Amino acid sequence: MAFADGVVVVGVDGDDTLWRCQDAFDDAEIEVARLLADVAPLEEVMDALARTERANLGTYGFGVKAWTLNVLETVEQYGVSLVPQVLALGKGLLTGPVEVLPGAREAVEALGRTHRVVLVTKGDLVDQQRKLRASGLLDCFSHVEIVSDKTPAQYTELLRFLDITPAQFLMVGNSEVSDVHPVLELGGWAVHVPYRTTWVLERSAGPVVHDRHLAVASLSEVPELLGAGWL
Repeated sequence: MAFADGVVVVGVDGDDTLWRCQDAFDDAEIEVARLLADVAPLEEVMDALARTERANLGTYGFGVKAWTLNVLETVEQYGVSLVPQVLALGKGLLTGPVEVLPGAREAVEALGRTHRVVLVTKGDLVDQQRKLRASGLLDCFSHVEIVSDKTPAQYTELLRFLDITPAQFLMVGNSEVSDVHPVLELGGWAVHVPYRTTWVLERSAGPVVHDRHLAVASLSEVPELLGAGWL
């Protein structure tokens, strides 16, 4: 049996699968560490921010606004006031250019010739809508799902809305934590497309070994993987 045989819907992630995202966060965090250089080394600041983000995940969720609040809280731990600077960094992340990854449109269009393709992305609603519009990819999807988190329960709701079984669904994305593990748990299929940098809370503890999972180097490989070929 071919990989993902029986799949009728392909879900595609947004951030760092279709367009660049984490690079901007990495640059902003380096700037935060630079502003705190007199009181703490970079690695310590990064670790402190990760702890704050993990502790607040259930309250703030994901996205730029959550990141801004977490940075403000982390900076406060060092007895430093950087409110204007941190707010400026947050606004910069919310208004920065959207860079579509090479081959992303072509890959999604090729998938759309053989499967129903839906966007499944998480984070702040306003920001995700902005990035989708700016990407020019809206017309590539039959449905757009912007969720607060990617959990098995959230995927179950999506599959119910799409009126398909888990075995008929394939998720493609850069995060094993969000795009692979929960879908495999439900009985679906997953393709991991790693990006050059990954947020610490999206890093898997170890490699995924599963007969319904594959890892590829580029989104451009997925259509051919599913038998679409290049037309």
